[in-house]
Amino acid sequence: MPTLLIFSFILCFMAAASATAGLTFTQDRIALTVAPDAKKVTVPYTFENTSQQTITIARYDSACSCLSAQVKGGKLAYKPGEKGEMKVEFELKNFSGLVEKTVMLWTTEDAEDAPSSVLTVAITIPKLFEVAPLTVFWDQNGTKETKMFQLKVNHDKPIRILSDTGTNANFVYEIKTIREGWEYELSVTPKDVSTPAFGMIKLTTDATIPRYKRQMAFVCIRRQGQK
Repeated sequence: MPTLLIFSFILCFMAAASATAGLTFTQDRIALTVAPDAKKVTVPYTFENTSQQTITIARYDSACSCLSAQVKGGKLAYKPGEKGEMKVEFELKNFSGLVEKTVMLWTTEDAEDAPSSVLTVAITIPKLFEVAPLTVFWDQNGTKETKMFQLKVNHDKPIRILSDTGTNANFVYEIKTIREGWEYELSVTPKDVSTPAFGMIKLTTDATIPRYKRQMAFVCIRRQGQK
């Protein structure tokens, strides 16, 4: 293939790529750590139209009702080289630990099932009261061995367990105090493992921050062959 033809092809390819580049975000994933008592956080995402044509935002959406988004100034159309900002507000509710959620953005050039931008917000909320693991499993028709949860307080003040209740009588449990207000052990033993089953042990604590007042440990007998 002649050199001139190859060069012309490369130029055409670069022009096409530039024209369809669309909105380019400075960061499409932002990670933050918030205070234990934080109720919401606002995360700004800046972007630029790096194409050679005007780009119009058609819509943006999230699968989680805990997220809402707004483009600064309500501006939706951006000329080449023009910059903008989208603010994502995350209602933290009773989340703790690492929580990742996404906002999807479509321009008028995008297919309905293919948003051109997916923005991720990763929020770490300190686990002042930690249940580890969150779930323990038994196999259907397996052994009825006792399994353990470690309950640990990661705070400068103690958090005590005030009450507890189980949702499934098939799972017999006991809470042992290792260090009052700081560390506990939760042991669970199923009475029967012949059929799949699920349950929760619900804990109520004296934590002053609402998200740590209610804690749960999950127990599950998995269907045979299920992983």
